[in-house]
Amino acid sequence: MKKTSLALILPQILSNHKEWFSSKGREGIFADLSEENLRGANFRNCNLVEANLQAADLCYTDFTDADLRGANLLEAQLKGAKLENANFEETDLMWANLKGANLENTRLDGAYLQGANLQDTGIRQAQIKLAFIDEDTQLPDDIH
Repeated sequence: MKKTSLALILPQILSNHKEWFSSKGREGIFADLSEENLRGANFRNCNLVEANLQAADLCYTDFTDADLRGANLLEAQLKGAKLENANFEETDLMWANLKGANLENTRLDGAYLQGANLQDTGIRQAQIKLAFIDEDTQLPDDIH
């Protein structure tokens, strides 16, 4: 049996999650996109606060201006993703692969970056000042 692509229903999933968040869970539907193949999807300006994207393939997706505060992106693949001006405050990005992602003006205060690959992202020291990193976090050469 072939797995149905979420591409056609993704706008509805995002709308339902926004309603879920706005109503504090009384309405809408929580977005659980864990382990989904969403490669190249458009999440521009979306609200995925607290959504579950664990181990999802999000390579080359567009999260420009998106709000993902508190989302679960543990082990997510974000290689080459556009994350400009996105809010990843308090987001779990442990062991996520962000290599080559654009992190220009991305907010990462309180984000969990242990084991994450942040190489070739253009990330600045100030962006990770309040984030959680460890010896397994792969930082660009110009950040120590």
